[in-house]
Amino acid sequence: MELREIQYILTIAECGSISKAAQQLYIGQPSLSQFLKNYEIQCGYPLFIRTPRGLIPTKEGDLYIRTAKQITRLQRNLNNQLMELSNLNLGKVIFSLSPFRSPYLLPLVIPAFRERYPNIEISITEAHMGKQEQLLSDGRVDVGFLSLPLKNQDIPYLEIVPEEIFLAVPRNHPLLQLAHTYENSKHRWIEIRDLDNQDFLLYSINHKLSVFSDYIFHTYHLTPKVVQVHDTFETLIRLAEVGMGVTFIPEFYIDSKQDLVYLSLGKERKFRTLVLGYPTAGYLAKATQAFAEVVVETMRAQHEALALWLKEHA
Repeated sequence: MELREIQYILTIAECGSISKAAQQLYIGQPSLSQFLKNYEIQCGYPLFIRTPRGLIPTKEGDLYIRTAKQITRLQRNLNNQLMELSNLNLGKVIFSLSPFRSPYLLPLVIPAFRERYPNIEISITEAHMGKQEQLLSDGRVDVGFLSLPLKNQDIPYLEIVPEEIFLAVPRNHPLLQLAHTYENSKHRWIEIRDLDNQDFLLYSINHKLSVFSDYIFHTYHLTPKVVQVHDTFETLIRLAEVGMGVTFIPEFYIDSKQDLVYLSLGKERKFRTLVLGYPTAGYLAKATQAFAEVVVETMRAQHEALALWLKEHA
């Protein structure tokens, strides 16, 4: 096995089709198809079964894929340790996070990290939560930005900060008349039961906040009037700003430029725990540890700054 061949086979297995794998690998579909055909002849057995639903690994393919993942993890561990032996300022960190979180987190974290560690390379992989857990389990990323609970209980993680989930409300919305104010603060909260029969802008089933909204509606026996469902966070915010309805918003997505009012859900508020997940097995490089420290510091500072902003702004 060569590392390039391993990468090709693992990507084909992950995508389940030659065309999708070719796009991800940035090579032509005919070239990848010819590679797989020749490689299977070289191995002496088929790695995949061709079906109308895509490529499915054979028994030999399953064994190959499991072994290839182990080799990939060992290679990454070796590279990390060798770089640290040669120069503690060198290294590479593969960081995964959701495409929704990426535009809000990366501009904060990447400049701060590069200022401290200019010689450590940061590679970004955007993926949804389930895919990130798989990447960590396979050892294909060094650290992932996740929220609890995790489906894979074997993934070790470091808690960053509790992230509050707010209700984003257009200014002059009738709900604001029902809001309560925290003592010695301009920040307001609303009884969750008062959200019944309200116009809601909701996240699609692919978004983890869809699970949160379902939980709120079911637990508090609410019947929302669903105006729009979108997978794009920015779309829901813009629709809320023009008065189309209310929506849920995690605290780290809040921007002071948004023309909205942010209400806590109940006096006790609603939170989810943000964590950094690590590979289930392998060597945790010092570069990865350093990057994790910067992420935690940045997020906690943002958390404190937002709390102060909410206290001072209605």
